[in-house]
Amino acid sequence: MCDAMQLVVTEKPSVARDIARVLGVRGKQDGFIEGDGIRITWCVGHLVELQEPAHYDDRWKRWSFDMLPMVPESFALRPRKGSTDQWRGVKRLMRGSAVTEGVNACDAGREGELIFRYAYDLAGCRASVRRLWVSSLTDVAIRQGWANLRDGRAYDALADAARCRSEADWLVGLNATRAMTCLARKAGSDELLSVGRVQTPTLAMIVGRDVEIEAFVPET
Repeated sequence: MCDAMQLVVTEKPSVARDIARVLGVRGKQDGFIEGDGIRITWCVGHLVELQEPAHYDDRWKRWSFDMLPMVPESFALRPRKGSTDQWRGVKRLMRGSAVTEGVNACDAGREGELIFRYAYDLAGCRASVRRLWVSSLTDVAIRQGWANLRDGRAYDALADAARCRSEADWLVGLNATRAMTCLARKAGSDELLSVGRVQTPTLAMIVGRDVEIEAFVPET
């Protein structure tokens, strides 16, 4: 066991295996790969997500138009349902006393940044962070990226944008879905009317195009 450990966190197990192979890390463990002062683990996509409404206010358990809008003073996190075992492993590694540095090796983009930051925050990790930013998983790209790890703070703005997207989805999706469903129930419907920041405008575009197609009149 090393006195100092570098913890690499990837988004997917396949990426962890690729990085481990290129770096020569071969010690397979339960939920991570270890060797030469490096541990590599993975999040399996969005391992951590925003809490449900009832976490903030017991009254929000009830779907009622009178309880809207639901706007938490600050957002809390929880492990994603169905990912408890992997989360326990990642949390244990992130909070390990031997970890002196974390390396965010999640996908190069907004969502990859969010996946790592949410896990890091919920685990209560205090280690400094550097970023592995690669757009491909060739051996050459991984080696170059590893040789040029950047300070994680350089991506704070990207993380802020990711959090804004996540929280906007929560605010629009949960409030609008409950509002539309409650209104529908008043009209005698028992259907769940799902509304989303992205899905609903996209659906409107599809419906609009279908209407244009149905109304099309061919001309010679």
